[in-house]
Amino acid sequence: MSDTKRPHDNTQADAVAQALAGTLEPPVLNQRRRTKRQKVQAPPPPIPTRPRQCHFLLIGKNKYCSLTTKVGVKFCGEHSMLETTAASSEPGQEPVRKRIPCPFDPSHTAWEDDLKAHLFRCNARPKENPTNYSLDINLTLPAPERQPTGFEVLESSTTGKSEVLAELTQEQLMALIKKIQDLHAKHVPEIRTLILDHPALDERKKIVKNIKHAHQQASLLGNMKRLNMLDDPSTCYVEFGAGRGELSNYLKIAVDDHGTATFVLVDRTPPRNKFDSALLGLEEIKSLVKRHTMDIKDLVLADVPELRRDVTATQRELPVKAEKDTQDDEKTKDGEGETVTSKEAEYVEKKPVVAVSKHLCGGATDITLKCLINYQKSETGHTKLPSPVKGILIALCCHQLCHHYMYPNQEFLKEIDISPEEFVYLTRMSSWAVCVNQTKTETADGAPEKQSIGGDDEHSIVADKELDQLGSNIALDFQGRERLGLQCKRLLDIGRVRYLKEHGYDAELVYYVDKETSLENLALMAVPVAATSS
Repeated sequence: MSDTKRPHDNTQADAVAQALAGTLEPPVLNQRRRTKRQKVQAPPPPIPTRPRQCHFLLIGKNKYCSLTTKVGVKFCGEHSMLETTAASSEPGQEPVRKRIPCPFDPSHTAWEDDLKAHLFRCNARPKENPTNYSLDINLTLPAPERQPTGFEVLESSTTGKSEVLAELTQEQLMALIKKIQDLHAKHVPEIRTLILDHPALDERKKIVKNIKHAHQQASLLGNMKRLNMLDDPSTCYVEFGAGRGELSNYLKIAVDDHGTATFVLVDRTPPRNKFDSALLGLEEIKSLVKRHTMDIKDLVLADVPELRRDVTATQRELPVKAEKDTQDDEKTKDGEGETVTSKEAEYVEKKPVVAVSKHLCGGATDITLKCLINYQKSETGHTKLPSPVKGILIALCCHQLCHHYMYPNQEFLKEIDISPEEFVYLTRMSSWAVCVNQTKTETADGAPEKQSIGGDDEHSIVADKELDQLGSNIALDFQGRERLGLQCKRLLDIGRVRYLKEHGYDAELVYYVDKETSLENLALMAVPVAATSS
């Protein structure tokens, strides 16, 4: 065999050398012209021969609907609106029934001649308001109209923080900032940090990867234990803004409940993956769990049946009052002839209430405090308890969503001379405390790269260019805007604390987790003064 190399053996080496030198040309491929494949229209399927098969043709699938029809009709219930209403040409035959969209929910249909019966049993029919509903009962001031004017337009908006503040001149903005800084120094005391733990979250910390929420819940439960909110298993725990009810789930573990505690969950919308079944427990005696789907501003806590001591897990409805007692409650005013309902009926003792919430956003905190104080006023002179509300613990957040007409302590705003217009500006600047700082750095190849500082939080807000430009106009860097945002938050919070103190509570603000765990790391905690003195 000859040891000389074949000519084609150098082809690969030459190609490698050309590739390294950057002179390798792409090969010329022998491509043929591609033609678009024409879709062949399939012939329509034959008319269904199966008895009582729907005659609706599904064009995309080129087949007839496979659902079964009723006797004497050609279409199933889903496609029954296609039935003709014209009378048959045959004499003596009645016209075919017609289906029309449901007035409550047009996504489904109903028989036209049976519409009244359908509306009575339709699941989409408007539900009657429960007995514990009263429109806007927990608002401090009347709600603005649907089309507000002036500063109310700004207040109703949850976005556009920089646009609102940009309407101020530089002198006005600097004067407002100076006013906020002076008010903070005068009225806001030093806030202590108290990070605690509770064994109810030990198992959860071993399972989940992101344990920030577990640390927050554990510290909240630890502070509840410190304030003796977990020592009475007959307590009714009301979670405002409950969502899935996760906090109540671990609260049940912390209380070591064996069917004696009551859990009331309040939220505007019913979420998925709720913890309600876990709150019931696996024991023979179930806990009393009730979810109220309504806005907190309309909640009358005194009329919630689950707060009564005579309502248990097996008796969830309010006991029916005798007809004679109902007639006796109606009395007539002397000389006027007007019928009024007497409130002097026999009083039923209520369970002690502990109100909790984890990150109750914006004005929801204000109307919750108003709801609790309204409940305390309605129970004054009736209950045998030192206070109807045994404890309050709310993790605060999202002050930029506060509204002036919801804020409970209007007297405090008058004391510090904050007008409704300035309240809007105050809430907008409070968002600077949780803004994410977008700093640009350069990578090894010189490309810009964004680094997010403080962005790993569910309540963080990305700082936009308008905020950066606004901060530069007033000579405030990112740290200065963050400090000012915190001062706005604490000024609103101290008014909430004073509101509770004026109504007999020992209230304080506590940092319950560090800033690395959550940017919204402040909680409002309150217990009756009688409980602290004893």
